[in-house]
Amino acid sequence: MDLTVTHNILVNHCPSGKADKIIGLLRRAGLGVRVREFEGNHLPDCVPGCDSHDLILLFADVPGQANETLLRQLQSSRRDIPCLLICRAPARWLPLLNLGAAGLINDTLLDSAAGQVEFVYRIKRELEQLKLRREARRANSSLRELHQRLQSFMDATSEAIACLQDGLHQYANQGWLTFFGFPSQAALHAVPFMDLVADEDLEKVRDFLRHRLDAGQQRCEFTALRRDGSEIRATLDSSAITINGDNSLQVLIQPAKGNSVHHNAISAARSKDLQSGLLNESGLERLLNQAISSAVYQGRFSAVIMLSAANLSDIAVVLGRTDMYLLLSEIASLLASACPTQAVLGRLDAGDFIVLMPDADTESCQQLLARLDNQRNLLAGLAPDGTELQFSIGAAMITDEAPDVDTLLIRARQHQTLRQYQHANASSAGETGATMTLLRQALSEDSLLLVYQPTVSLKVDASEYYEVRVRLPMADRIIYPGEFLDAANQHGYGERIDRYVISHALRAIAGHNNAKLRLTINLTPNSLLSQTLLVWLTQELRRHKQSPRQLILQISEMDVVSAPVEARRFCLQVRELGFELALTHFGCSLDPFRVLGQVQADYVKLDRSLLHQVELDADQRERLHDVVSTLHAQGVRVIAPMVEDIEVLPLLWQCNVNFVQGNCLQQPEQSMEFGLFKTEEISLDSVG
Repeated sequence: MDLTVTHNILVNHCPSGKADKIIGLLRRAGLGVRVREFEGNHLPDCVPGCDSHDLILLFADVPGQANETLLRQLQSSRRDIPCLLICRAPARWLPLLNLGAAGLINDTLLDSAAGQVEFVYRIKRELEQLKLRREARRANSSLRELHQRLQSFMDATSEAIACLQDGLHQYANQGWLTFFGFPSQAALHAVPFMDLVADEDLEKVRDFLRHRLDAGQQRCEFTALRRDGSEIRATLDSSAITINGDNSLQVLIQPAKGNSVHHNAISAARSKDLQSGLLNESGLERLLNQAISSAVYQGRFSAVIMLSAANLSDIAVVLGRTDMYLLLSEIASLLASACPTQAVLGRLDAGDFIVLMPDADTESCQQLLARLDNQRNLLAGLAPDGTELQFSIGAAMITDEAPDVDTLLIRARQHQTLRQYQHANASSAGETGATMTLLRQALSEDSLLLVYQPTVSLKVDASEYYEVRVRLPMADRIIYPGEFLDAANQHGYGERIDRYVISHALRAIAGHNNAKLRLTINLTPNSLLSQTLLVWLTQELRRHKQSPRQLILQISEMDVVSAPVEARRFCLQVRELGFELALTHFGCSLDPFRVLGQVQADYVKLDRSLLHQVELDADQRERLHDVVSTLHAQGVRVIAPMVEDIEVLPLLWQCNVNFVQGNCLQQPEQSMEFGLFKTEEISLDSVG
């Protein structure tokens, strides 16, 4: 948010002086604020639409305050001014949300430091969203103006321009009517465009219109048929556009001039990288922009794959210019042999190789990544003696949320880094294939090992909490989840593992016959996407005659960020079934409280970064205290994991942490027998 901007805020008259306290709080937070006080029964007499005010803070409990009347006036005037109601009992004013109130704030929230921080963030968010809405309105206005200018240009130009939809004329300007000899739009409306093409050129024109990635660069020369029966040689240009949300094709026709074959050859040469023979960066950028447009306006997704070798410049010094050209050509040929025929290959100025896969989904992208991974050894063999040629490979999907070319390439580079990290972990953990074989065998033989680690309450709590963890046993050692869970999720075995853990956990609950026992189950990303897990889980509960309140389902903040829509839907269904939710790794994302708001968790397990050196750093303890206070204000209980030093426990208690977990208390074991104190009965013999 730009802190140099001054925001105009309307505040109703509040005799208690709370308004001054709130405005002072906003100014101390760095917000530029200009305040105007009003009676609160009606809006100030301003011209609607002038955007003179940015926010309304309404003290709802002020005597004589007509909250409903004010909100109805705001609705009827259609003024985009967010209105926040500050009140003692938010539940009383819930119906006002239907009248357009932006939110309800409990005034007791402002009595604590954490509540004040939350209030400031909420104000900033409302102002930022208002700014985005205003920018969107300005963008829509500019777009309408641009469309009007374009329409005026097409109507006035002498060039023959038409818009086609499903092969029929949706629009044609006067130049088009004149070129083909039609007297009016009505006479042309039902005539397919291909009826205006000579029979010998029909296939050539159809093929040209299908190749959307060549639009704007290549021309098609054909014989056009006029209404009077005469023929004329013409050139055709096309581009995909959207009119009122419908996919259309805009075509431009001119009388043939010069040599179209020569023109196409020159255009192709300008788009080539002289060293590799592939498309150059400008040509790639044009195609990527077209792919983004197709994804946004037509729903046709694509994939871009980037291959990078950090030492190509060093190899160029060793080989020299001529031999380097030969090496790049060999690399290009090898990549082309591994890619489908519809793929487009190019090379950036920085030396990265790019593969554009039109009309691709995630599955086809992964398949191509696997094929290119298999080419690594062949690519490495092209390097001259004494040098190494190792390519890192990453991909990014071009969907309707793809913003621009630069962002796509950044995402592809990030994916390169992620895949390198995953490969490094895989190599250190051993062969993934062997691990998966062991996992499949353990699942089929019902031999996975479950261990339990206590979650110890620092507050008064009658329940007993344990977290269930899974191990993969081998003859000579135990394989921990970090070594096999990622591969299991990639192969789709995550949900099977979760079902195994849940089923055995319910057996353990039944065996203990303890109504106060609570078991936390970690769910994999596969389960978040499952359509059948919760149905199976309810059946399993009935089979074991257990209550859903005895299971706490725990998901990772990283998994929620990766699939927010699916995670939100899953968590909503879980809560409707009566389960409690826990969110682990809290604090590892950029906006953890937004993620928490999506899943509405009952428990939060803090990320290790929030506990780093908490016993040494006073500022870190203060930050931890603020985070815990904010979570408590939302009714969330807090767990501090991986506590290795028992001397940290008093500090965590001072920070109001609810639960702790760590090896200093007890390591994961196959039994649930934990107690800080033991009760024993002793007897003493009497003396004398």
